[in-house]
Amino acid sequence: MDIKELKQQLEEIIGSSLTLLEMDPEIWTGLGNDNSLDQPASGMARLHDQPRWLWKTDSSKAYVFEAETPLTEREIRLIDLLLSAAREKSNHQPFPSKRDDESRCTELGKWLQEQIKSGNLQSTVPDDMAIKPKLAGNLFPFLLNCEDRLGQEVQYSKLNKLLRSYFGGEVVLVPMTESRLVLVREALLLDVQDESNEGIETERDMLGALCQGLYELIANEWGGGGFRLTVGDKLIKQERLVPATIALQETMLLGRIFQVSEHIYLPWDLELERLVYHIPDDRRQQFIEESGVDSHLLEDEETLITLETFFQLDCNVSETAKRLYIHRNTLLYRLDKFKQETGLDVRSFQDAVLVKLRILLYKVTKRL
Repeated sequence: MDIKELKQQLEEIIGSSLTLLEMDPEIWTGLGNDNSLDQPASGMARLHDQPRWLWKTDSSKAYVFEAETPLTEREIRLIDLLLSAAREKSNHQPFPSKRDDESRCTELGKWLQEQIKSGNLQSTVPDDMAIKPKLAGNLFPFLLNCEDRLGQEVQYSKLNKLLRSYFGGEVVLVPMTESRLVLVREALLLDVQDESNEGIETERDMLGALCQGLYELIANEWGGGGFRLTVGDKLIKQERLVPATIALQETMLLGRIFQVSEHIYLPWDLELERLVYHIPDDRRQQFIEESGVDSHLLEDEETLITLETFFQLDCNVSETAKRLYIHRNTLLYRLDKFKQETGLDVRSFQDAVLVKLRILLYKVTKRL
């Protein structure tokens, strides 16, 4: 039994620290005799109406966990569940190994994939699933996609160790087909944000910066060509785990369609793409035919890159010319030529919107 690991798990559930004290075995026995405990005076117990939990080891030692903040009834139930499960499985056995953690997370991954396949979006993690206590509280979901064999063969233990080091604490790493779901407690991300506030004004800034840092770390460790990364726009609770996972998978798909050259996909940067992707096929085709932009124009790499860079830089001519390493007049010539061929001037807002939509539809239809 690892008392420190148990302490860490309890702290993750309540989101605050616990004080660990050793108790004299005689005091433990006395508490059991005067019915102060919720359980018999052996194994694990909770003092009546007090934020304290007791653990008695095989060596006749007893430990007390004392919470520094009031606990909710839900937190108390979750802690009781964890202690009860540990008592049933311990019986002079060591606390669950790292290999056990991997199998529990793998079980969760299989369950998630089954729910997604069956369309059970409202399913909640079963109470008897061993990983459930680690899903308590607010979680930020990340999805790491491994497209090549090297990425898929990265050992669970090595990746988990890397993630723990990056986020500064324990995360839940869930293996899934060709991807890894990473669940990070809100408290860990707030700590990261406090440590580096430079250039971070919003939650989205923080998540974007975390994705960039994580991708660079993975790329340096294993090579970045086969990895792609996305993050959930909002923190979730375990009750929303299935739809949150679906949303991550969709963001990953959209990124691979519309941002082929990128490796990090942020959902708030793909809102228009998400809308276009869900337009019915017949409506897509109707818009393509009415847009006035022939597909052969977008098949020209120079034209497509010019337009995408122009839109990415908010239709700023000077900045686009700098980014493309061309003279300003060369860029104006390309835009004028496009206007002559389509009748659309992308320097005007309305025409720019139409051309942007046409490019997105071109990518969807090309993909299909």
